[in-house]
Amino acid sequence: MKRKASRLLALVLALSLIGAIPAAAAEKLVIWGHQEEVWIENYQKIADDFMAENPDIEISFEFFPYDDFEAKVQTSLISKNSDCDIYEMWGGWGIDYAPTGCLDPIADEVAEEIRAEAFPSTYGAMEYDGKIYALPLEFNIECGGMVVNKHLLGDDPIPITWDELVAAAKKGTVRNGSEFEVRGFDFVGWDGVAYTFAAMIMSQGASYMKEDGTFNVTSPEAKKAFEALADLVIGDEPVTDLEGLTTAGALENFQKLFADQALFVPHGPWVLADGITTFGLEYGTDFDYVQLPWFGDEVAFPAETGWCFSINAASQHKEAANRFLDYLFSDEVLMQNNVACGQIPSKKSVATSEEYLEKFPYAAPLVDILDKSTFIGYFNTDRFKEAIDNTFVDYCTGVYDSSDAALADMEAKLNEIL
Repeated sequence: MKRKASRLLALVLALSLIGAIPAAAAEKLVIWGHQEEVWIENYQKIADDFMAENPDIEISFEFFPYDDFEAKVQTSLISKNSDCDIYEMWGGWGIDYAPTGCLDPIADEVAEEIRAEAFPSTYGAMEYDGKIYALPLEFNIECGGMVVNKHLLGDDPIPITWDELVAAAKKGTVRNGSEFEVRGFDFVGWDGVAYTFAAMIMSQGASYMKEDGTFNVTSPEAKKAFEALADLVIGDEPVTDLEGLTTAGALENFQKLFADQALFVPHGPWVLADGITTFGLEYGTDFDYVQLPWFGDEVAFPAETGWCFSINAASQHKEAANRFLDYLFSDEVLMQNNVACGQIPSKKSVATSEEYLEKFPYAAPLVDILDKSTFIGYFNTDRFKEAIDNTFVDYCTGVYDSSDAALADMEAKLNEIL
């Protein structure tokens, strides 16, 4: 009896000691992102749901104003420090940093899923030497959709062809001398000129790239597109001006549309939220979103890699980071993220699903053309846009004697970025 009591006492003491041992601390993941109110709330909701299912992992976010965020991320990538575990990355940054070893490849099984299920453009810039270095969150589309100001359009029909678009833009343009009160077709902006020009070339069945990987913007198709685009600015009946590229602090072209200063604006669907929240407008009543008429006979356009999540190669929590990214790529979570942020999902099955369109009907003009896109190319897209935009402005302001001279100079500048 005494031996049994001793054993019982020993068992009680042992259990009490076990109870006194603290539970293993959750593995902590630090994620850096940029400040965008809706995005912050959405990311936190996704993280909370993930942590509820994975109590062994704790996620902490640090958000920074965009200008500071870009510099902070790139400084961290260069120094290869372990200040965070997961970076919110713009896809184009991958071209500069994936080859340096500062990012960790996505787990093989997730990478296989990405290749099988995502649109190629959504991860093209994050692929290097057979590995993928980011989980693509969105299909970044800046060409293919067009915002329409319904008040300014009135009872006129929405244009279906390029010729109809130009005619409607000219009719809808209002000028007071040299000043525009209403721009009929305001494509002039950082993304707008470059993307519209490239898509105009592609819609003619041509390419802005040669088979050897160098640029080709001196083709007959490129010349035809360039001159047609410039005519909308410097022709006999201009429908817009260069303010979007030459005037600091000017409203973005889509903001002009929401302020009744533009009739048509080509843009991605993410700008629609600004019309609803900032300008207090109603979709379908005050403005609409339709497919952009194509310059040529084909539906073809470039798309670059957009927002992604990448794992820091210096992270001490890579397995946990991969678990979170795998969770992000699930259909339900990917849809939640893109609906909240006003984006197109990177996964084909989600982007074209009826459920997604029910939740985000603005994407309707785009889902049927997503598979007509081509990855823009493995180069720095900021420098690509800069070369096209600057040449376009210079041509429209008389710096070049001819379009041939302008396009030859543009091609030389573009090939310098390769």
